Amino acid sequence: MYFFILLSSVLAAILLLSIYHYVLLPVFVSPLSKIPNAHLTSFLPFWIWWKRRTGFENRSIFAAHQEYGPIIRLGPTEVSVASLDGLRQIYTGGFDKDPWYVGEFRNYKTPNLVSMMDYKPHSAQKRMVSNVYSKSYVQNSPDLQTLSKMILNERLLPLLQSAADGSSPVNVYDLAGAAGMDFMSAYIFGITNSTNFISDIPSRDHYFKLWRNKERRLPGRETAHEELESICLARCRAAEELSQQLTDNPSPSGFPTKPVVYSQFSAQLAQKSSEYINPQSKHLVIASELFDHMIASHDTGSISLTYVFYELSKNPTLQSSLRSELLTLSPTLNYYPSKPEKPDPSSAPTLPDPRSIDALPLLNGIFYEALRLHTATPGPQPRITPRGGTTIDGYAIPGGVRISTSARCLHQNEEVYPDPMAFMPERWMHGDGKGFGGTEEMRRWFWAFSSGGRMCLGSNFATQVLKLIIASIYTNYTTTIIDDEGIEQVDTYTARPVGDKLILQFQRVDSLAGDY
Repeated sequence: MYFFILLSSVLAAILLLSIYHYVLLPVFVSPLSKIPNAHLTSFLPFWIWWKRRTGFENRSIFAAHQEYGPIIRLGPTEVSVASLDGLRQIYTGGFDKDPWYVGEFRNYKTPNLVSMMDYKPHSAQKRMVSNVYSKSYVQNSPDLQTLSKMILNERLLPLLQSAADGSSPVNVYDLAGAAGMDFMSAYIFGITNSTNFISDIPSRDHYFKLWRNKERRLPGRETAHEELESICLARCRAAEELSQQLTDNPSPSGFPTKPVVYSQFSAQLAQKSSEYINPQSKHLVIASELFDHMIASHDTGSISLTYVFYELSKNPTLQSSLRSELLTLSPTLNYYPSKPEKPDPSSAPTLPDPRSIDALPLLNGIFYEALRLHTATPGPQPRITPRGGTTIDGYAIPGGVRISTSARCLHQNEEVYPDPMAFMPERWMHGDGKGFGGTEEMRRWFWAFSSGGRMCLGSNFATQVLKLIIASIYTNYTTTIIDDEGIEQVDTYTARPVGDKLILQFQRVDSLAGDY
């Protein structure tokens, strides 16, 4: 009898402690109890866990902000913020990343810029490679100009011309991923070591199948990840050999472009390896970082391009206006197919100065509005509050709390972007300073590339390349939608089209149709 009384007392004590820890403490005692709850059960972790598991996280957080304001409690130790005060403190203030990034983005069991949790090593590694992604560098890079001419004139535009000649529909979601991968891998490793996914469709399909198995946690995920890693390592080895050849002979024949990013990062690591990394692990540090750059190019890049194509294809008048603007470039991006089977790369037409493309108001408006309305990464970017805590929007938040902002919540603020669900490129065609690019308030709330010290490293590269692709295509072709079923975005951290497709018909612009 005594045993059962003792057992009952222990169980009752456990129950009371559980009630205190999981109910009374978070509801009445925790500093977070003063923050509006996203759901009546937000003092428990289950509501937000279930929303994430079932694919309703982003829309649920957005709806809660709409109802309760700029700061909400998602769980017992988790907060979401949708305000400029939150942006400034969390992301400019250098809060450390949440451990979630390690599981999602680390490659070769080796940290990279995205998966590094601590601020200091991240800053050190970022300085090693950021120069070759700066706006001034990419705009003035002869290697990027050369590889751009080759990829456009030898791969992308010939493929689209063939599709137009044969009235063959094109899945531009896959094609956009292929183009992003070809551009980025050529810039990283040199064009002779790049992928050719635009033209080599079997290799493209195989690679993207591996990626989808990994990214969507399908059967065979670990094996797929290992093969993807081996592909990147092979290209790193090839880039190292090319770097050595260029060191011995700065102008070798047969190598049109240098391995720009690889050479920069490798050289910087060599200088700092004794204080920064074990020299034996240098190749894994490089591979882990560059693998992540490749992923971004085909994953988020393909999403952004797809929705630019989607919005333009719904609006022939907008296409015509854009083409009129593009024809003001000098030289223009008119494409005239070569008669020989293998065109001479040196005969490819000169591209316009990247600055002149970047300065086109309508193209800029279309690009930024597509990224605002169809953000490739609309989900939360979680950080951890520092040990001493912080105060955001008047609420005291203790240290160790998971805190985040979501691009979707920022981009749909109707006070900043009136009629936020409408695609309105013209909203960006005014503003202070250079006369376009939106108002200062719009730019402060625009978060497609994040902000602060951990914002997207390749934002300038992506903007230049994606604008060039859009300009090249719509100078020469019109597009119409054949199949847009499943064009709505999935509700996840990275928001691809639900149907993994957008099928378009390409047609040669009438004024150019008889010129080849």
